[in-house]
Amino acid sequence: MNKADSPDIIPVRTKTRTQTAKAAKATKTVKQPQVLDLRPGHIRAVAAMKEQEAKRAAQLAAAKARQPKVVRPTTTATTTPPTRPTTNAARPVRQARTATAKASANIPAASRQPATGPTKQAGKKQPTSAKPSTTTTTTTTTTTNKATTSKSKVSLKPDRIARKVRRHLDRTTAKVIGHGKKFLVERWDHIRLARRSVVLWLSLILLLIVGSFAQTIYYNGLDTTVAARSGGTYAEGTTDKLTTVSPLHASTNTEKATSQLVYPGLLSYDDANKLRGDLAQSWSVDNSGSVWTATLKDGLMWSDGQPLSADDVVYTVKLMQDNDINSTLASTWQDIDVQATDDRTVQFTLSSPLASFDTALTFGILPKHALADRSLLSLTNFFNGTETGKIPGAGPFILDDVETIGDNSIWHFAPNDHYYAGVPELDELSIRTYLDTDAMLTGLRRGEINAASDIPIDSIGQLDTDNKFKIIQLRTASGIYAIFNNSEQPVSNSTVRQALRLGLDRDAIRGDVARNNQTTAPTDLETPIASGVYDSIDQLKQPGYNPDEAAKLLEQAGWTLSENSEYRTKDGEELAINIITIAGTNYQNVAELIAGQWRKLGVNATVEAIDASQAQQSYLMPRNYDVLVYQMYLGADPDMFAYWSSTQIGPTGLNLANYDSRRADIALANGRTNTNAEAREARYVAFVNQWLQDSPAIALYQPSLFYAMDQNVQSLQNGDSVIDAGNRFQSINTWTVNTAPVMQTP
Repeated sequence: MNKADSPDIIPVRTKTRTQTAKAAKATKTVKQPQVLDLRPGHIRAVAAMKEQEAKRAAQLAAAKARQPKVVRPTTTATTTPPTRPTTNAARPVRQARTATAKASANIPAASRQPATGPTKQAGKKQPTSAKPSTTTTTTTTTTTNKATTSKSKVSLKPDRIARKVRRHLDRTTAKVIGHGKKFLVERWDHIRLARRSVVLWLSLILLLIVGSFAQTIYYNGLDTTVAARSGGTYAEGTTDKLTTVSPLHASTNTEKATSQLVYPGLLSYDDANKLRGDLAQSWSVDNSGSVWTATLKDGLMWSDGQPLSADDVVYTVKLMQDNDINSTLASTWQDIDVQATDDRTVQFTLSSPLASFDTALTFGILPKHALADRSLLSLTNFFNGTETGKIPGAGPFILDDVETIGDNSIWHFAPNDHYYAGVPELDELSIRTYLDTDAMLTGLRRGEINAASDIPIDSIGQLDTDNKFKIIQLRTASGIYAIFNNSEQPVSNSTVRQALRLGLDRDAIRGDVARNNQTTAPTDLETPIASGVYDSIDQLKQPGYNPDEAAKLLEQAGWTLSENSEYRTKDGEELAINIITIAGTNYQNVAELIAGQWRKLGVNATVEAIDASQAQQSYLMPRNYDVLVYQMYLGADPDMFAYWSSTQIGPTGLNLANYDSRRADIALANGRTNTNAEAREARYVAFVNQWLQDSPAIALYQPSLFYAMDQNVQSLQNGDSVIDAGNRFQSINTWTVNTAPVMQTP
């Protein structure tokens, strides 16, 4: 049978030009030779890809095997063979079959089950009861095919949409899986092979991060500094006696210092030891030099809110002049008249001119409104500190409480909210007394106190290696002198005094003081007046160390040294000198240094350190010594009348040298009464020149005041000047004990 005569065979379409061109292009395409990668990771990756492709091919073959075969329906005639339908009649049938085959191919594998029922029996021969004619059969078949084609067009439209969606999802899934294999699975071995490089780069990144962080900290450290912060308690220890805060009865340096905390004066000293106004706005003296006037600052108040006036100043002076009060300042204020000319002005009238009277205006002012109505007994209780927190003050602090712990006492001071210069930085200040220096330093280490004042110079070595504390060395306006007893042999002879001065190496003494106690060398001193008062006097010097010249002077004075003798003699009498000093002082060892140098000159020098309690009655008043190594208060004024005027010779006077010089007396008298600054300076230059010529004493050095304190305490600084230890709180308003880091401003 010919292909054209068979109704079951569908003609195959010929390839289009496009398909033919693609096939030809594919045939001409030459594959590029592949480079074989023999790395283990690449071989394993290629093997894994081939295995996955084999599994995919097997899955596709299994799915194709489960797909049912499409059986084309056939028509049999019992009488006559079927005739080949016409071309127009066969086309719908072929289209229906093609659509059915495509629909079957898109059916999922799970739903491709063999057809049952009529579909399964379509290929079998059906019994016929009659033999229809050829024309009838053809017509029926054509009608059936048209109906089937119409139904397929309606039923296949949703399936086509579903197939497109499934194909889109399949392609997307395939792309995701392909990218995952390409960029993760297949490259995992490459990452493993490159792990060294990865670790290296990660290390470099980490190093850069750490370096940037360290650099930030470093530069922040350069821009950060530690600054003082307000608040906290400043607790100071002292071995000094503290029994009162009354400015009228203060005798020790600590009592003077604490009284100034509560009761300031009209004047006080600045950092350069120059007088400045405290409660006083200004002060002046008239042409006669006998009338002084002080004007109070405006708006001064006591700690209880009451105004401070000139009447309070007058009331305080009257108390000092009252013999029943027994003030330590009574002798200074006798024969002085005081009046309040108005609420802010006080006038002092002296019996004779006194150019240095302004140094006396540092006495503390007491509140008249709180004390005027009190009895003498009540005033005594106030002065000895048994009544606290009740008496107002005008200083930066007020006395708040006194606490007794065994042999020690703690005096608590609170800030004064009405202080004219502003509230202090500290929240509290306390002074704690100790029996001795060892106990005080132990308290410092335990944290009972954060500062220790007036430490003996030979005790500093106990703390200098402890980084927790700092040592502060302050310059004072005092002087250490080797004072000759000018009325007793052998030092009553001026030639002997000059020889002993030439035979004393004062620079070596200052160096030994610093070296033996691990401190800075004290300030040198050349004259009876403190350095810094007058530049013209600072230019005047004592003769330098010259032991040969000293020996010659001693020979001239008749004191000779034989070959077999250790000490010089004169008329059979040995040249012996008794040196007295005060035990427990910073200058006690200085007496030993002096004696050692004088022995080299052939002088039998001995040293006796006496107790301070015996010094006044047994030694100072009777002048029971040849040489006295002693500390003298000099102050900021050049008036040294009390120490060197012949009018002060005697048991009650302060002329401990018994120095008697008419020229010196005249210069001293004129200097203290002349209020003209230039004329006054000239008088003191004349006095110093005479003093250097007569050599009634040897000026050694200006002593230092030593503090030990915690590192955080910000108060006095090394090299600062104070008049004496009684004025150490002159800048207390700015002291702090707390610190905090702050950024520096460029």
